[in-house]
Amino acid sequence: MLHRTEPWTRACAIILVAFVCMVSNSAKIMITKVDYVSNADYLTMQVRVNNETEGSTVDVDGNLFLDVSQGVSVAIDLDSKMDGEYMTMIGTTKELCSAEDTGMDPVVPLLNDELQKFGNLSFNCPFQKGYYRVRRFRMSDDHMLVKMVPPGEYIVKMDLQHQQPNATDKNPVFKLSFYFEIS
Repeated sequence: MLHRTEPWTRACAIILVAFVCMVSNSAKIMITKVDYVSNADYLTMQVRVNNETEGSTVDVDGNLFLDVSQGVSVAIDLDSKMDGEYMTMIGTTKELCSAEDTGMDPVVPLLNDELQKFGNLSFNCPFQKGYYRVRRFRMSDDHMLVKMVPPGEYIVKMDLQHQQPNATDKNPVFKLSFYFEIS
């Protein structure tokens, strides 16, 4: 009896592994909605989504009106839809212009490395007054950040703020939310 079930078990395992490989290789990211707001005292910004058969790409155009060399922080959250509600899975905040904020959090550096492949926008300080753009930005299916996230519905939220020298409050620079599905 054990001898008969062994080929069946092995066949099921092979089919299961093949199915997982097919799903993993054909996974794609489709952006379903983008919300953004920018502070007109700092910059103008436009975001466009290009939904294509192999997934979504993003174009960003921004014009920064002033030089900024300190007091810039970014908060990035990844929310997952569970039981009809979005819940934060991963959240990080990083001071972009501080040499002291060199924590072990890999999210911002990994995103920054990807961003720089598609234009002149980055999370590296200082930020010089001028025009910034990103063309056809996408996270490849085999990127570590994508591999960590199972299929489902998500929101990536970015909140960039600036604290002027000698000020106690932070000014919002932009907020950006990407709603997307991984299939």
